[in-house]
Amino acid sequence: MEQLKQIILLMKAIDRQVTKQFEQQTDISMTRYELLFTLINKGTVSQQILKQALQIDQAAITRHLKLLEDEQLVERNRNEKNNREVLVSITEAGRNQLMYCQKGKNHYLDQLAYNFSQQELELLNNLLQRLQQNSDQYER
Repeated sequence: MEQLKQIILLMKAIDRQVTKQFEQQTDISMTRYELLFTLINKGTVSQQILKQALQIDQAAITRHLKLLEDEQLVERNRNEKNNREVLVSITEAGRNQLMYCQKGKNHYLDQLAYNFSQQELELLNNLLQRLQQNSDQYER
């Protein structure tokens, strides 16, 4: 049990470090990157869909979208069919920003995976997925 506790603390420290390094390499926060990436994959969607996809609260979605909108990376418009719903789409500048981020992200991930074999990466992925599944079952 103590070993698992140390693993969880190590994962948390790695997460903080990876996020910091990612943001330095890409010049964008991880959450904003995920928002742009989600918009590339899903197209124009509601803020509610983004909230569910990123699993963060509505206030955080609104705050991040405001910053992205100020940088003209996304556009937000009221849904003509449902005035209460705000639809979000990525702009051409947002697409370009995401392509720029991809280069920094790929370079960083290459550094992160240095000296890991494909087998080791697959094993790590499988073990972390099992931890995630156990965590998901505990929530129910």
